Amino acid sequence: MKKLVIVGSGMSAMKVVDEVLKIDPLMYQITIIGAETVLPYNRIMLSPVLAGEKEFDDIKTHDEPYFSQNNITFMPGFEVTTVNRKARYVEVTPIENQTFERIDYDRLVICTGSTPFILPLPGKELAGVVSFRDIYDVEYMKSEAGKGKKVAVIGTGLLGLEAANGLNELGFDVTVIGNMNSIMNMQLDPSSGNLLQKVLEQKAIKFKLGAISSKIVGVDKVESLEFADGTAMAADMIVMSVGIVPNDALAKRIGLQTDRGIVVGDTMMTSDPVIYSVGECIKHRGVTYGLVAPLFEQARVCAEQVCEVSHHIYTGSDISTKLKVSGVDVFSAGEFDCLEDEVMCSKDHALNTRKRLSIRNNKLVGAVLFGDSTDGLFYFDLIKKETDISDIRKTLLFGDISIDASSAGSEGVKKMTDDEQVCGCLGVTKGDIVNAVNNGCSTFELLQEETGCATGCGGCSSVAKQVFSFVSGAEMVEKDTLCDCTTHSTQEVRQHIRVLEEVVNVDEVRSALAFDNACEKCGAAINYYLSSQFNEAYQHNDDERPHNEKMHANLQNDGTYSIVPQMQGGLTTPSELKALADIAIKYEVPTVKVTGGQRIDLLGVTKENLNGMWDDIAAAGMESGYAYGKATRTCKSCVGKEHCLMGTQDSMGLSIKMEDAVWSHFMPHKFKMGVSGCPRNCAESTIKDFGVICTEKGYEIHVAGACGIRTKACVKDRFFSTESEVVEYLKAFVQLYRMEANYLERVMHFEERVGLDYIQSKLDTPEKIKHWAAQLPKTIKNPWVTVNHGSQKSA
Repeated sequence: MKKLVIVGSGMSAMKVVDEVLKIDPLMYQITIIGAETVLPYNRIMLSPVLAGEKEFDDIKTHDEPYFSQNNITFMPGFEVTTVNRKARYVEVTPIENQTFERIDYDRLVICTGSTPFILPLPGKELAGVVSFRDIYDVEYMKSEAGKGKKVAVIGTGLLGLEAANGLNELGFDVTVIGNMNSIMNMQLDPSSGNLLQKVLEQKAIKFKLGAISSKIVGVDKVESLEFADGTAMAADMIVMSVGIVPNDALAKRIGLQTDRGIVVGDTMMTSDPVIYSVGECIKHRGVTYGLVAPLFEQARVCAEQVCEVSHHIYTGSDISTKLKVSGVDVFSAGEFDCLEDEVMCSKDHALNTRKRLSIRNNKLVGAVLFGDSTDGLFYFDLIKKETDISDIRKTLLFGDISIDASSAGSEGVKKMTDDEQVCGCLGVTKGDIVNAVNNGCSTFELLQEETGCATGCGGCSSVAKQVFSFVSGAEMVEKDTLCDCTTHSTQEVRQHIRVLEEVVNVDEVRSALAFDNACEKCGAAINYYLSSQFNEAYQHNDDERPHNEKMHANLQNDGTYSIVPQMQGGLTTPSELKALADIAIKYEVPTVKVTGGQRIDLLGVTKENLNGMWDDIAAAGMESGYAYGKATRTCKSCVGKEHCLMGTQDSMGLSIKMEDAVWSHFMPHKFKMGVSGCPRNCAESTIKDFGVICTEKGYEIHVAGACGIRTKACVKDRFFSTESEVVEYLKAFVQLYRMEANYLERVMHFEERVGLDYIQSKLDTPEKIKHWAAQLPKTIKNPWVTVNHGSQKSA
């Protein structure tokens, strides 16, 4: 039996081994020499291990039975010290001592990967300066975790952001440092990068962009990081994630051709005809690749060569990036930074999604998708084939509309070749899915277990399901799951909570329902559902709330905050105005604005001034306006019959009563109201969540309107003749909405989902109205008074 020696035990090395065993499992006695002392693992999944979402065992790619069953000698913790190319043997030594061992080979594959680039800053040798490259880095970071510790992450690429997210989950005070003005600039255009930055900022991760790091300060350990502009920041740890350097040191020592990487041809052969190389250590046609897809393509070609069955050559890779960053789907392909290209853009503020397409000479040359990567394959196909898009230019932003929506997935899958990658985290191709189905994977869950597809970041789930459905013929029954952490739907989670007899916390719900993971989406939703179920008996978990609700203020672009006091119906007094003016002057508030909701917004408030301003505003008799919360925002009103010649009712007085009735209750989404004193509708009440049009005879109720990305007029609900009936009905309507709408579902979408007939059937008698109104909690809280200084305590 011939001898195959693999130097390295990373993902590309193990892919070579996997492919060799597929081709001919009896051709070689395989020896794998790995510098790390642990079993092979998926480096892409280090971030969830750092964040505590997964354990190391969860990311192992090959276990001990794999090696014994395939008669493979696995040597962890060893390094190759020399290679005798003439006699064809390697000498290895355990990293911790100097004993040598000789291993003969017929074919040698070098997969030494890369090393992290460490900026040559003064102080880089201090304890506390670490990269984010392997499991040892992760273990060090976790050992250093502690309350209040500050960490600077230098690097705004994917690895840097993953490190920042994981460290933030560990409780570090995280600041990401970058010399560019936007993040992930290799994959995202600046606008998309800014959207991602805002998502991360809502998790309390801070950013210092356009900053050049110049010096690391400390005696024995890191104490601070200095910048070229003379500023500095305190730091207990510094994580460098600014790029990689191909590890070609062994190749250089043994005389192979190198050029900032091991030079290989299209067969992955080095300058020695029996030595091959794949992965981040190589340079192929002048390019070094750092993504999984190209590395796995190289591994397949390499395996075919060493097994002497050449079916493919490697000519380079068309690169697309499909991943999930902090729960957000991101797709990027082609070029997007040429200023001369034509650009098409679309953005949905409600769904926080964005598309940016770059066009050159009537061909799509680049695509960046943020928040929804569904159309990624379609755009990537157009880019690879250099398709003339003249005929579809008008509809290009809508994706592939040349086929029926019902068959869109199948048509997209048909266009995929078997070697096209579906899952970037585990390198699963369409062909792997085909083989898995042919070998008996009859459900998507079995496919995941067999291949690992869609078990990493989750960004490939939708495409993977389309491929599985097409290949297997099984209809995918899509369940609207609460989030990617669970297979339970929103309704199933709510039903579980509804039957609880005792108050529990968010983690206890996740545990009871066997969630696979934890994320911001399910945390905020479960937190709300528990709150609406148990009301005052439940203590909000601040860690599971959106940043603005946690801070009781709205975070702004520049890192400052905006606070909005309550002004019921837009009414205020000279003393309140004077108090706000004095407060704005005292705290040097740079911007004071009258809002569209008839209130005053104080913008540009620094974090350290929030508590003091809340105290002063409360002392002036004013309350929080909940402008930051999923709660009652405003009740806009006109001046009504007391002042207006056209007025038919006291619209200002009614608006105050309405705000009093439903104030401070957290809801599935923001809730806006309006009262117009006559049918001329000056308060725009017919585009509110709940609107009242006053007439001579009484009050028309209008519900489920909106004015934003999508404008929707209210639907007329019913008529009442007295103010007390309006207020009672409002309380009932709000409580029904609180209990039956999904978290983050506006009234408009709730009504479209269940129908106005359903809402009316629940509230079609005075008795039903009183029943629902009575369930609305009666407590009113002002969080600016109950706040515990030093740590924003939720109301």
